[in-house]
Amino acid sequence: AACGSDDGATVRDLGAEDTGVDSGSTSASGSASGSASASAVASGSASAVAPGSASESASGISSIGSDGGYDYATDVGAHRLVTEDVCEIAALLDADEVDYDAIESIYRDGGNSVNSDGSVRTLAGFATATDRLHGLNDYHGSETPLDDFIAAAIEGSSPFAGVSDAVRAQGIEKGIQNQLMVAWVVHELNSAVAKAENGDLDPVEGAVHNWDEAWAFYHGAEPGCAPFATAESRAGNFGTMNDDESMSQVNEQILDAMIEGRDGLLAEDAQVAIDAADSVRRAVWITYSQAAIRYASLIEDDLAADDAGTAAAHQAEGLAFWRVIEADAAALGADADTVNAIFDLGSEPGTNGFGDEVRDALAPFWADAGITDDDIGELQ
Repeated sequence: AACGSDDGATVRDLGAEDTGVDSGSTSASGSASGSASASAVASGSASAVAPGSASESASGISSIGSDGGYDYATDVGAHRLVTEDVCEIAALLDADEVDYDAIESIYRDGGNSVNSDGSVRTLAGFATATDRLHGLNDYHGSETPLDDFIAAAIEGSSPFAGVSDAVRAQGIEKGIQNQLMVAWVVHELNSAVAKAENGDLDPVEGAVHNWDEAWAFYHGAEPGCAPFATAESRAGNFGTMNDDESMSQVNEQILDAMIEGRDGLLAEDAQVAIDAADSVRRAVWITYSQAAIRYASLIEDDLAADDAGTAAAHQAEGLAFWRVIEADAAALGADADTVNAIFDLGSEPGTNGFGDEVRDALAPFWADAGITDDDIGELQ
């Protein structure tokens, strides 16, 4: 579960031209299953730096470091290190004997993302923060649906009771790297927009700080262990890389929207941020639609190869990916019951359908969201 480290430090002027990507690149993988589902082309970007060492743009706003072509306007040096916790959990899942206690310790207690007051920012801290889940708890019928899912996989309780380590690993890794981290990204975007609409545009702790946090959680210091990586992998599976094959179309769209939203907030234009947040959301829907189709299709391939164990792992992986967009997709017309039946861990893999059925079930959602078949691409 090697992840591309970012140990350098550069500072950029926000008044300079944004090229969208950095010149260097490294391959990064966060897959515990060996399916390369989290491999990514991660940019060779620089780490965030401490306040006071940043350059100042023409607008008077300091650029506090950079990740993946995005220049931070505020100090999110600690936030971007949450992805290191995700990498450490992925490495533990790759061990011959999985240490679930150590995984739970990192998940609950953290270690890499330390606040200025000495407190530690933790993955579980977000997963259990009911005021931050923006309707997920209502949809899933629990106050803490993210924690419920991840904790069940760590503990081996329902729906992960009696399953293999490979199945539990997918619930843990994809539950954290994708369900939890994407929810965190969306929370920060929503918070930034809410602050902007309320006139909270303080250049240090106002709307733009939450906006910067969203990129710190989407890409961060270890992009191979972040949602960024999943978008890269799925684009490779579906032929939806950008024109020069340097980045997925989705990540290019998200990066562009994040830059536009940041600049809009710096210019005190809330509408620009609102539109940019909508663009990010739509791009995320594309990635996890692709993921749901792919893993349902892999189940069919596994069964054809008489490999029931791998089919079960792919069923769990598909479930974790699908849950990222399930609430939004259902609200916009997807046949969620069909997709849930396909990924139901209580059913034998393949009992309720495969990739074609998932694609058909998601089609009404895409139509409502303005997502086309070309946006999704074709599974290679």
